[in-house]
Amino acid sequence: MTTALEWISDIAAEVDANNSTDKKNRFISIAMNEVTLTLFSDTNTYNLAVAYYACHLLELSSRDGNSRGVLTQEREGDLSRSYGGNTSGTTANTTQYLDSYNRLLKSRLPNFYITRGS
Repeated sequence: MTTALEWISDIAAEVDANNSTDKKNRFISIAMNEVTLTLFSDTNTYNLAVAYYACHLLELSSRDGNSRGVLTQEREGDLSRSYGGNTSGTTANTTQYLDSYNRLLKSRLPNFYITRGS
């Protein structure tokens, strides 16, 4: 069984290198409170989901201002920066790790179809 901390080193080398073990463990604890074990069939997959979500939170915590979004353009002469995403929407808080977590979560949820009625 792979722990969430081990998954982080496997799936997010930059996040792993830029954060202390103590900080990663704190964010893993936060993620464990957000990710429900009942949606995952085994502990290993649950730990992967926790690792993805912890990486998402760690990346957000490292962003300058945390709500500006992803830096999409930067120029040195006459200093200019452009950030992607709407600061009032969810785009600014998106990371590749949240996308991976959502894909994993979606693979565990059954599809519901309404064919008639409400």
